[in-house]
Amino acid sequence: MTNLPGPAGAAPSPAPMPVDVGTARQLWWGVIGFGVVQLIASVVAALSQRHTFAKQIFDQAREKDPQVTLASAELMVALVYVVVVFIGLGVAVLALLIVHQFARGKLWARTIMTVVGAWLVVIGVGALFAFSSVTGPASLVAGGAAIVQGVLAGASIYLSHRPEATAYFQMSRR
Repeated sequence: MTNLPGPAGAAPSPAPMPVDVGTARQLWWGVIGFGVVQLIASVVAALSQRHTFAKQIFDQAREKDPQVTLASAELMVALVYVVVVFIGLGVAVLALLIVHQFARGKLWARTIMTVVGAWLVVIGVGALFAFSSVTGPASLVAGGAAIVQGVLAGASIYLSHRPEATAYFQMSRR
C-alpha cells in the first residue's frame, strides 16, 4: 500500500495551485465578466428593435386569435428580454461555480472549461469578421466583448493544459 494514512485527525494537505492554473482562473473571471457585458449590450441593442419584434408577434398571433392586442405582444417581448437577462446571469453564476471547481483541480471542470473556451474562441473569430452587422454602439460593444472573451478563453485553455497544470489536475484526480 503506497498511500499510508497520516496521523489521526490530520487531513491530507492539498497540492498548491500552480501559477498557470491561478492565472487561468483569473482569465475565466474576465471571460465571465465580459460575458455579462456582452449580455447587457446585446439586450440594449435589441431594445431598439422591440417594436418590430412585437409587431411580428402581433401579426402571427392575430391569425390564430383575433382578440390579441399590440400591447400584449409588446408585453411578451419585454418579458422575453427579462427572461433572457435572468438566464444569462444564471449561466454566469454557474460558470463561476465551475471555475471554482477548476481552481480546486477538478479535471471535469477543466474539460468543461476547455469545451466552452473552444466555442468562445470560434464565436470570437466570427465576431471579428462581422463588421457588417454592427448597427450601433451597443452591438459594437457586444461584438468587442465577444472578441475579448475568445482571446481570454484561448489563453486560459493554453495555461490550463501546460505540463505543471496538467500534473495538478491529474494529482487531484486520485
